[in-house]
Amino acid sequence: MSGSSPPAIVLQASGPNALGIIRSLARAGVRVLAADHDPRALGLLSRYAEAVPMADPLTEPDRFLQDLLALGRGRGAGGVLFPTHDEAIATIGPHEADVDAVLRRPWSPWEVMQRIIDKGHQHATARRIGFPVPATIEPGEGDDVPSLVADAGLRFPVVLKPRYAPEFRRRFRVQVMEAHDANGLRRAWELAAPYRPQVSEVIPGGDDALWSLGSYRAADGRVLASFTGRKLRQWPPRFGTARSAEARWDPGLAERGHALLDALGFHGISQVEVKRDPRDGRDNLIEVNPRSWLWVGLATRSGVNLPYACWRDAVGHPTTWPDGHRDGWRWFLAGKHLAGSVREIRRGEWGAAAFAATMRPPIVEGVIDVRDPRPAMALYGRHLRRARG
Repeated sequence: MSGSSPPAIVLQASGPNALGIIRSLARAGVRVLAADHDPRALGLLSRYAEAVPMADPLTEPDRFLQDLLALGRGRGAGGVLFPTHDEAIATIGPHEADVDAVLRRPWSPWEVMQRIIDKGHQHATARRIGFPVPATIEPGEGDDVPSLVADAGLRFPVVLKPRYAPEFRRRFRVQVMEAHDANGLRRAWELAAPYRPQVSEVIPGGDDALWSLGSYRAADGRVLASFTGRKLRQWPPRFGTARSAEARWDPGLAERGHALLDALGFHGISQVEVKRDPRDGRDNLIEVNPRSWLWVGLATRSGVNLPYACWRDAVGHPTTWPDGHRDGWRWFLAGKHLAGSVREIRRGEWGAAAFAATMRPPIVEGVIDVRDPRPAMALYGRHLRRARG
């Protein structure tokens, strides 16, 4: 399939997200270029990809764009782009005509995407179509936020989540800030206010109540491939990223998630994440990631190769994956899941039986792969050196 076929270009190829894309495509016969500003990025170490140095779209957007256009005029000509973070999409957006002249960009135009990456627009769209969302307010500059929370009847704890998150995540190294009372909320708001956060009630339930629809949708809205699954444990717990997840097909979630993507006008690979409320069983929208996500490789292992569905459609050979997939495959990140679980079990925050359930076969590690060993050797070698001091 590779030969003279257009390559895939994975942008910000730093972690398990990128490795999932690279391995899914390369094993389907697609030539892959992995681009990142950090020479230690895991995707650049994969035997399945050609390494491409490229500027950071968040800190050097102009240089990133020039690097990308140069790649499109050179060895990546006609390549299909696979962003792993929102900042690459946002940097490309205003210049998409220039990018589209030399590369294939399989996602919605910028006039649509700049609204979709705004968490406020996601929630407003969900409310419009009757998709449940946590009780939320959007304070403005100068507002007394604890008073607004009280007036709106929001119950503590609440979380502050930026409407557009890349700078927030890099500065604070968290997904959200949590507040348990008015004083804590005031302190968190002072830090987070420049990032225009929403303030939302916390839906009860553990990490395993967080479900996802992952899919690829063509430009005309056709659903070419869908996957559903849930997180089992996050790092850190409650408001982190997945360290353990499992594949479970839920046709109802798929239907509801695609209705939301229809309303958003979205085309491309995405993740719709919800939290299933134990009080009423309803799925409340957490966020839509308009790109691939951390455990996208689990979809491929379960029989739904979303990156390949995207690549085939982008090069003019669309293929539809039937609804439904193999259930029961589990995915984990050893460095986070094993070490974190030991600490949590010792502190009484989690049970050994619950941990063991997350490790039942069939199981796949997000970085370790005997056919592609260098990324894991590099990652866990770094962990070992840090542990030794």
